[in-house]
Amino acid sequence: MSDQKKKGAAPRQENAPSKMLLPQVTKESTILAIMRAGHSLNRFEAERVGDHCLHSTIATLRSKGYQFHDEWEWVNTRFGKEVHVKRYRYLGAAA
Repeated sequence: MSDQKKKGAAPRQENAPSKMLLPQVTKESTILAIMRAGHSLNRFEAERVGDHCLHSTIATLRSKGYQFHDEWEWVNTRFGKEVHVKRYRYLGAAA
């Protein structure tokens, strides 16, 4: 073997491939995208898309300036009982 150093694929920084920064898919971004598309959600519907605590996600989004309308509704559980939950609708971002 030679004492010579092996050169990497990009020995000089200007030739190095740039890192692509892709937007992170988070619980917040998923819920926001669904609601911006015109859908409303309650906690059981949000569970199906991976949000196990919708009211917390809504609170976080509200703290970032997004506005939502919420109203109480009754829904049937898988056990045949009715429960009172909130349905959230996206109104837009605060100006």
